[in-house]
Amino acid sequence: MTILVMGTIKLAAGEGAKAAGLLADHARKVLTEEGCDEYSFAFDAADPDLIRVAERWASVEALAAHGAADHQKAFGRALRDHSPQAMAVDAWDGAHWRKLV
Repeated sequence: MTILVMGTIKLAAGEGAKAAGLLADHARKVLTEEGCDEYSFAFDAADPDLIRVAERWASVEALAAHGAADHQKAFGRALRDHSPQAMAVDAWDGAHWRKLV
């Protein structure tokens, strides 16, 4: 069953451009994970400090393994350097939305 993940990360003013390299590096790593079909970040055209998250996973198990991966935890710690103001990330399993962050 395919799992879709969508969300937003709002960084402090001016931090979007500073976080671009971190986001790109992390996306490249995650795309090598088993069961990852899509993993991307995009900056909102109207707000350069708002990051849109889009992911597609082959299964609940693949998404769970991603969440437990050391590089995912390190990414979360590194993202703190950019002063996240708000985060909302949800997963859709075809029947229900589940809040991840």
